[in-house]
Formats: sequence, structure tokens, C-alpha cells
Amino acid sequence: MTVNVRKQCLPLVLLLSWCTTLQAKEIETVSAGDWQISLAAGYGALENPRAKVENINTWILPTWYYYGKNFYVENFTLGYSLYESESFIVDLQTRFNEDGFFYEFDGLNKLLLSDILGYTPVKQPINPKVVKFEEIERNLSYLGGLNATWVTPYLDISLGYFHDITGVHQGNEIQLRLKRSQAFSWGALGFEIGAIRKSENLVGYYYQLTKEEEGPLRTKYQPSAAINYHARSVVNVPIFDSVNFVAILEYTWLGQEITDSVLIDKAGYVSGFVGISYDF
Repeated sequence: MTVNVRKQCLPLVLLLSWCTTLQAKEIETVSAGDWQISLAAGYGALENPRAKVENINTWILPTWYYYGKNFYVENFTLGYSLYESESFIVDLQTRFNEDGFFYEFDGLNKLLLSDILGYTPVKQPINPKVVKFEEIERNLSYLGGLNATWVTPYLDISLGYFHDITGVHQGNEIQLRLKRSQAFSWGALGFEIGAIRKSENLVGYYYQLTKEEEGPLRTKYQPSAAINYHARSVVNVPIFDSVNFVAILEYTWLGQEITDSVLIDKAGYVSGFVGISYDF
């Protein structure tokens, strides 16, 4: 049995089990039982949209996959194929929710660099004494759901529904992705545009202050469902056998329902990686 594979590239893996899904490498056909581990060295960065928080950087980019008869692993995404034809694929999938990355990595950055703070100092309107938020903490959640992909000669269209299966916020995401990859004599080029609708529960958990975090501050922020948009591109150029040059660039536009939060001071964020990868 053979399956069509859209190999995923990760823009950042920084000492923890963390990844941002970037799908755009050339489509390949692999046999059941195939696996691969790749390690890239270069420079990668993820802009953190949280206020007063440092960006995330890395010099190493590991990726891996395994494909069984129906079960597969692509980095931290687990999947099981329910139906597959030449033009239509339906999978059960589990994956990390990206909003939690902005908090989990803040904790690691503070461990490595003690001068980076994960909260924003706020002045009380009446009392000039400076009041600080409690250190903002949120848990990383894992989502599970159903993903359908329509494969055409021009682009692949994926639509998926994913719900929190870890009991962190009981929220969900609806993900729409349009992907196009093209092989050339010198390598491969891929593009993707997409939209992700995040439910009110998910937005409220990650972007609304709790009563303890507010302290004397009283915000008017009321969370509601938000839609983020993104565009990404990937270039993959073979240099030698098992050695490739890879470059990844992505921009995410945050929904207004997220940017209205006092925790966010950017309308969007950039992530990317450029380096040399080796396939084991």
C-alpha cells in the first residue's frame, strides 16, 4: 500500500516538545512502514505577540515521520486514515494548539534568561504605586478531530474540526488550508494560505485575564470566537544526497477578538527558519 504524503517542516523546536506545523514540502509517495528523521541547523525565530515578552529563537530544527498501513506520525501530529482515494482523504488527527506555545516558552525563556519577565507592569489609575500582574501562566492543550483533504491537480484543500481532548479549555478550532507545491529541476517550492476559527472558550482561556491576574486593573475585554489568517512558503533545495537547503517563512494575522486583549500588543506575528537539513 502506498500513501500520498505532505511532509511537514517545523519552524522551531526549542528544547521542549513544541512545534508549529508548516506543510509545504513536495508531495512524495511512500510505502507503509517508511520512516525518516531529519535534523536541520540554521536560524529560526517565532515572533511572540504577547506584550513585553521576548521572541523565541532556535538554531536546531528536528523533524520526523512514520507511516504505517493506516496510522501515521508527522512530528507531533498523530493520525489514522479512515478513507483514502486518489482525490479525497479523511483522517482522524491529534495536534497541539499553537496558542499555548506563547506561554510555555515564556517559562523556558525565563529559566534561561532571568531578566525576561512574562507579565506586564501596570499602574493603578488612582494610586501611583506600580502594580504587577501575577505571572501569566496557561497550559498547552492538545486537539483531536477529523480532517478531510480534497486533492486536485492544482492545489490541495483541507478542512478540519479539532476539539480540546486534554480538558484545558474545552474549546475547538475549525481549520481551512489551501496548499500548492511544485517540484522543479533545482528543488521544490510550496505555498499555503489558510484560516483558523478559534472558539470563544479557547480565546477566553488564553487571552482573558483571570480575576487574580487583573488585580486592581479592570479591563472591558470580553472574549469571543476569532479567526486567524496565515500565509506560508517553503523552499527545499537538494545539495547532496540526504542534504538539503530549507527555508520557511510564515505570517499570521490575529483576529481582532484576540488583538483586543491587553495581553497582546501585535496585530500578527512572523515565524521562519533557514538552514541546512540532513535526512537520516
